[in-house]
Amino acid sequence: MKKIEITSALIGDVALPLAGFFFWDWGFYFIALFFLFDISFRSIFLNKRVKLLPSMVFENRFVLKGVLLTVFEILALHILVILSISSIDFVSEFWSFLTYQEIGVAQGVVLLPLLILNEFMRIRNEQKMKVPQHVRFDIMINSQKIQLFRVLLWCLFMGLTMLIPFHETALVLIFIATLSIQPFWIYRNIS
Repeated sequence: MKKIEITSALIGDVALPLAGFFFWDWGFYFIALFFLFDISFRSIFLNKRVKLLPSMVFENRFVLKGVLLTVFEILALHILVILSISSIDFVSEFWSFLTYQEIGVAQGVVLLPLLILNEFMRIRNEQKMKVPQHVRFDIMINSQKIQLFRVLLWCLFMGLTMLIPFHETALVLIFIATLSIQPFWIYRNIS
């Protein structure tokens, strides 16, 4: 499971954005939107994942913490974009993201249902593979810890951006590097 999850995360979270940046001229905000949609859907499905762990004692605080971390991360990345790319028009960039076509179909039409399907498949696969509940719990805890780290990192870069302007390429590379490291940390204790 560990190798599959790490490989999957590296392909989806790192290889695709890197290819988009180098070959399709995707900018930092465009890449960040992929990521933000992904964590938003994970946050939406967090309550369902928690309910599937009946032997674990969960409080609503765990789900609330996950949702709040997602909201803070969305806000932090948007503020970082505002501070770094002063000429950005969020509405047109967001619309460009949803209507982007690579194979003749608008990305928004394909991406949003795929993200929902991905969450259902992830939950189903964990149950089908009979991943022990304590392992799923550890993965969720590690994911929240890395999300807190990312929020703090984006806040650090917001502060640094006020002192030293970062080029968009530097932001993309920092973002990709962060996404490259996180699966190794999340699955570090999982065999």
